[in-house]
Amino acid sequence: MISISKNRCVGCGICISNCPSDALSIEEGIAVVNQGKCTTCGICVKNCPQDAIMDIRETVVFAIGTDDGKHIKSDDHVGAAKYYMIWKYADGQMSFVEKRRNVRYDEDETRVHGDPGKAKSVASVLSGVDVIVGRIFGPNIVRIRNKFVSAVVREPVIENAAKIIEDNINEIIEEENKKERRGLVLV
Repeated sequence: MISISKNRCVGCGICISNCPSDALSIEEGIAVVNQGKCTTCGICVKNCPQDAIMDIRETVVFAIGTDDGKHIKSDDHVGAAKYYMIWKYADGQMSFVEKRRNVRYDEDETRVHGDPGKAKSVASVLSGVDVIVGRIFGPNIVRIRNKFVSAVVREPVIENAAKIIEDNINEIIEEENKKERRGLVLV
């Protein structure tokens, strides 16, 4: 499925002039793909000078930290969330999968920050997850970023955050494919 990054597209129209299926248009200064017309030939991907277009054929699974199931945890780091709302991106859209309870972990009180046992216990809950989403990440971010993409989303409402994630899927997949991940801030 062809996906266009709103953060990279400059609306130059090169993709439109090269598309043999007439599946692309410009709306509000950004290229948009009509998936019904698109044959995923990849010509637009190859010709985009901004690298704003990707052919995404994979499923990406997200864990969004929350205490109430509706809002991203904001009063502490994502590892301290009571639950993780599991979402997946597939076939061009986000969909809710399940709610997982975080494990209870008694942190080492002698450690000021970044208890490795806590990172390991949270990772055990997030089996099958590719991306952890939160408003705040604690010092264990350095331990988890080789296993997960860390994405900060400032939007407090999970439903709205899922749309932000969907709009930034190209950047998320690029980060996931890096050898040394730094994490993302999505706005």
